[in-house]
Amino acid sequence: MFVNPRDPDNTTINSKISEWVLAFEEIPRDAHVHTREVTCSDPGCNHTDTYITIESNEFKKELLIRKPLIYIRKWDIVL
Repeated sequence: MFVNPRDPDNTTINSKISEWVLAFEEIPRDAHVHTREVTCSDPGCNHTDTYITIESNEFKKELLIRKPLIYIRKWDIVL
């Protein structure tokens, strides 16, 4: 997992991602946003993907962003 040395638990970027996701009108205000990084295990593969899961009682969506968590910016989140 990629870690920011100034924020080892990535709490800052996780809170920013939640803020950016909840800014979309189609996302319910009570939705929970979870992030996780997945590293490709194939020998020729050297990339890390980030999954963003958005869920509430009546809504669930998962986004795949092909970059590590610490490199995600607002413009990367497309519903």
